[in-house]
Amino acid sequence: MNRMCLLKALIGLLASAALSLPAESDPARTGSTLDISYTIAFWNIPIGHTDYEGALGANTYSAKAHFETGGVVGVFWKSVVDATVNGSIGAGSISPAMYDSHSQNHNRPPQQVKITFQNGEPTTVADPPYDMKKYPISEIQKTGTVDPMSALTSIFSSSKLDAKHPCGEGAQVFDGRRRYDVRLTYVKDEAVKLNNGLSNGTAHLCEIHYDAIAGYPQRDALAWQTSPKMFADFVDVPAVDAPNGRYVIALKLWSVRSLGTMTVTLDSIKVDGEAASGTFAKN
Repeated sequence: MNRMCLLKALIGLLASAALSLPAESDPARTGSTLDISYTIAFWNIPIGHTDYEGALGANTYSAKAHFETGGVVGVFWKSVVDATVNGSIGAGSISPAMYDSHSQNHNRPPQQVKITFQNGEPTTVADPPYDMKKYPISEIQKTGTVDPMSALTSIFSSSKLDAKHPCGEGAQVFDGRRRYDVRLTYVKDEAVKLNNGLSNGTAHLCEIHYDAIAGYPQRDALAWQTSPKMFADFVDVPAVDAPNGRYVIALKLWSVRSLGTMTVTLDSIKVDGEAASGTFAKN
Protein backbone atom coordinates (compact mmCIF):
# COMPACT_ATOMS: atom_id res chain seq x y z
CA MET A 1 0.00 0.00 0.00
CA ASN A 2 1.49 3.40 -0.93
CA ARG A 3 1.96 6.30 1.47
CA MET A 4 -0.89 8.36 -0.01
CA CYS A 5 -3.38 5.55 0.66
CA LEU A 6 -2.16 5.30 4.24
CA LEU A 7 -2.28 9.09 4.64
CA LYS A 8 -5.95 9.21 3.62
CA ALA A 9 -6.69 6.21 5.80
CA LEU A 10 -5.17 7.77 8.91
CA ILE A 11 -7.34 10.85 8.42
CA GLY A 12 -10.38 8.67 7.79
CA LEU A 13 -9.65 6.61 10.88
CA LEU A 14 -10.31 9.64 13.05
CA ALA A 15 -13.90 8.87 12.07
CA SER A 16 -14.16 5.68 14.00
CA ALA A 17 -16.98 5.25 16.51
CA ALA A 18 -20.33 5.95 14.86
CA LEU A 19 -23.76 4.66 15.84
CA SER A 20 -26.78 4.00 13.64
CA LEU A 21 -29.42 4.30 16.38
CA PRO A 22 -32.24 6.86 16.08
CA ALA A 23 -31.26 10.20 17.58
CA GLU A 24 -33.08 11.49 20.66
CA SER A 25 -33.54 15.16 21.51
CA ASP A 26 -31.93 16.64 24.64
CA PRO A 27 -33.75 19.94 25.35
CA ALA A 28 -31.59 20.65 28.41
CA ARG A 29 -28.50 20.97 26.23
CA THR A 30 -28.02 24.30 24.41
CA GLY A 31 -25.32 23.18 22.02
CA SER A 32 -21.55 23.27 21.65
CA THR A 33 -18.84 23.89 19.05
CA LEU A 34 -15.55 22.11 18.42
CA ASP A 35 -12.72 23.41 16.21
CA ILE A 36 -9.72 21.14 15.82
CA SER A 37 -6.74 20.73 13.51
CA TYR A 38 -3.98 18.18 12.88
CA THR A 39 -0.58 18.16 11.20
CA ILE A 40 0.35 15.14 9.08
CA ALA A 41 4.03 14.15 8.96
CA PHE A 42 6.33 11.45 7.61
CA TRP A 43 9.75 11.07 9.25
CA ASN A 44 8.72 14.10 11.34
CA ILE A 45 8.54 16.18 8.16
CA PRO A 46 5.15 17.92 7.72
CA ILE A 47 3.39 16.77 4.55
CA GLY A 48 -0.16 18.05 5.10
CA HIS A 49 -2.88 19.19 7.48
CA THR A 50 -6.56 18.66 8.22
CA ASP A 51 -9.13 20.83 10.02
CA TYR A 52 -12.55 20.07 11.50
CA GLU A 53 -15.28 22.50 12.64
CA GLY A 54 -18.41 21.09 14.26
CA ALA A 55 -21.57 22.63 15.73
CA LEU A 56 -23.61 20.28 17.92
CA GLY A 57 -27.05 21.58 18.91
CA ALA A 58 -29.71 20.14 21.20
CA ASN A 59 -30.73 17.58 18.57
CA THR A 60 -28.94 18.52 15.34
CA TYR A 61 -25.37 18.76 14.13
CA SER A 62 -23.41 20.22 11.25
CA ALA A 63 -19.72 20.04 10.48
CA LYS A 64 -17.13 20.83 7.85
CA ALA A 65 -13.60 19.56 7.29
CA HIS A 66 -10.63 20.42 5.10
CA PHE A 67 -7.74 18.12 4.16
CA GLU A 68 -4.73 19.19 2.10
CA THR A 69 -1.30 17.77 1.38
CA GLY A 70 1.71 20.06 1.50
CA GLY A 71 5.50 20.11 1.59
CA VAL A 72 7.31 17.63 -0.62
CA VAL A 73 4.21 15.43 -0.99
CA GLY A 74 2.20 18.47 -2.09
CA VAL A 75 4.68 19.12 -4.90
CA PHE A 76 4.43 15.60 -6.33
CA TRP A 77 0.89 14.64 -5.28
CA LYS A 78 -1.43 17.54 -4.47
CA SER A 79 -4.62 16.40 -2.75
CA VAL A 80 -7.38 18.66 -1.38
CA VAL A 81 -10.69 17.57 0.15
CA ASP A 82 -13.50 19.75 1.53
CA ALA A 83 -16.52 18.05 3.10
CA THR A 84 -19.69 19.07 4.95
CA VAL A 85 -22.45 17.16 6.74
CA ASN A 86 -25.64 17.75 8.71
CA GLY A 87 -28.07 15.55 10.56
CA SER A 88 -29.59 14.65 13.94
CA ILE A 89 -27.70 13.86 17.12
CA GLY A 90 -28.50 12.69 20.63
CA ALA A 91 -26.63 11.69 23.79
CA GLY A 92 -25.88 8.25 22.36
CA SER A 93 -26.66 8.42 18.66
CA ILE A 94 -26.06 10.15 15.35
CA SER A 95 -28.17 10.07 12.15
CA PRO A 96 -26.84 11.82 9.03
CA ALA A 97 -29.10 13.63 6.58
CA MET A 98 -26.69 14.87 3.88
CA TYR A 99 -22.96 14.56 3.23
CA ASP A 100 -21.22 16.59 0.50
CA SER A 101 -17.57 16.18 -0.50
CA HIS A 102 -15.43 18.06 -3.05
CA SER A 103 -11.98 16.69 -3.83
CA GLN A 104 -9.05 17.35 -6.16
CA ASN A 105 -6.38 14.65 -6.39
CA HIS A 106 -3.16 15.32 -8.30
CA ASN A 107 -3.98 15.94 -11.98
CA ARG A 108 -7.40 14.30 -11.93
CA PRO A 109 -10.62 16.28 -12.55
CA PRO A 110 -12.39 17.71 -9.47
CA GLN A 111 -14.83 15.23 -7.93
CA GLN A 112 -18.04 15.90 -6.00
CA VAL A 113 -19.79 13.17 -4.02
CA LYS A 114 -23.13 13.83 -2.34
CA ILE A 115 -24.85 11.25 -0.12
CA THR A 116 -28.39 11.73 1.18
CA PHE A 117 -29.90 9.48 3.83
CA GLN A 118 -33.58 8.55 3.90
CA ASN A 119 -34.61 6.30 6.80
CA GLY A 120 -30.94 5.40 7.22
CA GLU A 121 -30.52 4.34 3.57
CA PRO A 122 -27.80 6.21 1.61
CA THR A 123 -28.20 7.44 -1.97
CA THR A 124 -25.13 8.68 -3.85
CA VAL A 125 -24.82 11.28 -6.61
CA ALA A 126 -21.33 11.80 -8.08
CA ASP A 127 -20.13 14.56 -10.45
CA PRO A 128 -18.52 13.47 -12.67
CA PRO A 129 -20.23 10.08 -12.32
CA TYR A 130 -18.11 6.99 -11.74
CA ASP A 131 -18.78 3.31 -12.33
CA MET A 132 -20.33 1.85 -9.15
CA LYS A 133 -20.72 -1.54 -10.87
CA LYS A 134 -17.00 -2.14 -11.40
CA TYR A 135 -16.47 -2.78 -7.67
CA PRO A 136 -20.09 -3.18 -6.50
CA ILE A 137 -21.51 -2.56 -3.04
CA SER A 138 -24.81 -4.24 -2.25
CA GLU A 139 -27.74 -2.42 -0.66
CA ILE A 140 -27.45 -4.75 2.33
CA GLN A 141 -23.81 -3.73 2.78
CA LYS A 142 -24.84 -0.05 2.80
CA THR A 143 -27.60 -0.53 5.38
CA GLY A 144 -26.85 0.99 8.78
CA THR A 145 -23.76 2.88 7.57
CA VAL A 146 -22.81 6.51 8.08
CA ASP A 147 -20.68 8.87 6.03
CA PRO A 148 -17.07 9.70 7.04
CA MET A 149 -17.93 13.13 8.48
CA SER A 150 -20.75 11.78 10.64
CA ALA A 151 -18.42 9.09 11.94
CA LEU A 152 -15.87 11.78 12.74
CA THR A 153 -18.48 13.83 14.58
CA SER A 154 -19.57 10.74 16.47
CA ILE A 155 -16.12 9.90 17.81
CA PHE A 156 -15.54 13.49 18.90
CA SER A 157 -18.94 13.58 20.64
CA SER A 158 -18.19 10.29 22.50
CA SER A 159 -21.43 8.64 21.41
CA LYS A 160 -20.34 5.04 22.00
CA LEU A 161 -17.92 4.74 24.89
CA ASP A 162 -17.79 2.65 28.06
CA ALA A 163 -15.19 1.44 30.55
CA LYS A 164 -14.11 -1.40 28.26
CA HIS A 165 -14.01 0.79 25.16
CA PRO A 166 -12.65 4.22 26.21
CA CYS A 167 -11.91 5.08 22.55
CA GLY A 168 -15.20 3.74 21.23
CA GLU A 169 -15.85 0.49 19.38
CA GLY A 170 -15.82 1.37 15.70
CA ALA A 171 -17.85 2.42 12.69
CA GLN A 172 -19.54 1.08 9.58
CA VAL A 173 -18.76 3.68 6.91
CA PHE A 174 -19.89 4.29 3.34
CA ASP A 175 -18.17 7.20 1.58
CA GLY A 176 -20.12 7.02 -1.68
CA ARG A 177 -17.65 4.72 -3.36
CA ARG A 178 -16.17 2.41 -0.72
CA ARG A 179 -17.62 0.46 2.17
CA TYR A 180 -15.35 -0.19 5.15
CA ASP A 181 -15.44 -0.98 8.85
CA VAL A 182 -13.18 0.61 11.45
CA ARG A 183 -12.63 -1.22 14.72
CA LEU A 184 -10.90 0.10 17.82
CA THR A 185 -9.44 -2.11 20.52
CA TYR A 186 -8.22 -0.66 23.80
CA VAL A 187 -4.59 -1.51 24.62
CA LYS A 188 -3.70 0.45 27.77
CA ASP A 189 -3.44 3.90 29.33
CA GLU A 190 -0.10 5.59 28.74
CA ALA A 191 1.67 8.90 29.35
CA VAL A 192 1.56 11.27 26.37
CA LYS A 193 3.39 14.56 26.02
CA LEU A 194 3.10 16.58 22.82
CA ASN A 195 5.89 18.99 21.97
CA ASN A 196 3.35 21.73 21.22
CA GLY A 197 2.10 21.69 24.85
CA LEU A 198 -1.40 20.42 24.09
CA SER A 199 -0.92 17.27 26.14
CA ASN A 200 1.11 16.29 29.18
CA GLY A 201 -0.64 13.45 30.96
CA THR A 202 -2.43 10.14 30.45
CA ALA A 203 -4.24 9.01 27.30
CA HIS A 204 -6.03 5.87 26.12
CA LEU A 205 -3.91 3.92 23.65
CA CYS A 206 -6.03 2.01 21.14
CA GLU A 207 -5.19 -0.08 18.08
CA ILE A 208 -7.05 0.75 14.88
CA HIS A 209 -8.24 -1.99 12.55
CA TYR A 210 -9.43 -1.16 9.03
CA ASP A 211 -11.57 -3.74 7.19
CA ALA A 212 -12.22 -3.19 3.48
CA ILE A 213 -15.75 -4.56 2.92
CA ALA A 214 -16.64 -3.64 -0.67
CA GLY A 215 -15.94 -1.17 -3.47
CA TYR A 216 -12.20 -1.97 -3.66
CA PRO A 217 -10.00 -3.70 -6.24
CA GLN A 218 -8.92 -7.04 -4.83
CA ARG A 219 -5.27 -5.94 -4.56
CA ASP A 220 -6.26 -3.00 -2.35
CA ALA A 221 -8.44 -5.15 -0.10
CA LEU A 222 -5.61 -7.65 0.30
CA ALA A 223 -3.12 -4.85 1.00
CA TRP A 224 -5.19 -3.66 3.96
CA GLN A 225 -5.17 -7.17 5.42
CA THR A 226 -1.36 -7.18 5.55
CA SER A 227 -0.72 -3.48 6.26
CA PRO A 228 1.29 -2.41 9.34
CA LYS A 229 -0.56 -1.79 12.59
CA MET A 230 -2.07 1.62 13.33
CA PHE A 231 -2.52 3.20 16.77
CA ALA A 232 -4.00 6.32 18.35
CA ASP A 233 -3.94 8.07 21.75
CA PHE A 234 -7.30 9.50 22.88
CA VAL A 235 -8.20 11.87 25.74
CA ASP A 236 -11.45 13.21 27.19
CA VAL A 237 -12.01 16.98 26.96
CA PRO A 238 -14.77 18.37 29.24
CA ALA A 239 -17.54 20.33 27.48
CA VAL A 240 -20.74 20.96 29.44
CA ASP A 241 -22.98 21.42 26.40
CA ALA A 242 -21.53 18.58 24.30
CA PRO A 243 -23.93 15.63 23.83
CA ASN A 244 -22.24 13.59 26.57
CA GLY A 245 -20.63 16.41 28.53
CA ARG A 246 -17.25 15.87 26.86
CA TYR A 247 -15.41 15.42 23.61
CA VAL A 248 -13.07 12.51 22.87
CA ILE A 249 -10.04 13.77 20.99
CA ALA A 250 -7.30 11.85 19.22
CA LEU A 251 -4.02 13.42 20.30
CA LYS A 252 -1.96 11.44 17.82
CA LEU A 253 -2.38 8.67 15.25
CA TRP A 254 0.53 6.76 13.77
CA SER A 255 1.66 3.78 11.74
CA VAL A 256 5.22 2.47 11.52
CA ARG A 257 6.18 1.74 7.92
CA SER A 258 9.27 0.07 6.45
CA LEU A 259 10.61 3.48 5.38
CA GLY A 260 9.54 5.44 8.46
CA THR A 261 6.64 6.46 10.67
CA MET A 262 3.61 8.41 9.46
CA THR A 263 1.85 10.52 12.11
CA VAL A 264 -1.22 12.71 12.46
CA THR A 265 -0.76 15.03 15.47
CA LEU A 266 -3.15 17.47 17.17
CA ASP A 267 -1.94 21.06 16.82
CA SER A 268 -4.94 23.16 17.91
CA ILE A 269 -8.29 22.75 19.66
CA LYS A 270 -11.09 25.16 20.60
CA VAL A 271 -14.18 24.20 22.59
CA ASP A 272 -17.07 26.66 22.42
CA GLY A 273 -14.70 29.23 20.91
CA GLU A 274 -12.11 29.00 23.68
CA ALA A 275 -8.67 27.48 23.18
CA ALA A 276 -8.20 24.32 25.25
CA SER A 277 -4.92 23.99 27.12
CA GLY A 278 -2.82 20.92 27.88
CA THR A 279 -4.45 20.67 31.32
CA PHE A 280 -7.25 18.51 29.88
CA ALA A 281 -4.80 15.63 29.53
CA LYS A 282 -3.18 15.88 32.97
CA ASN A 283 -3.90 13.62 35.89
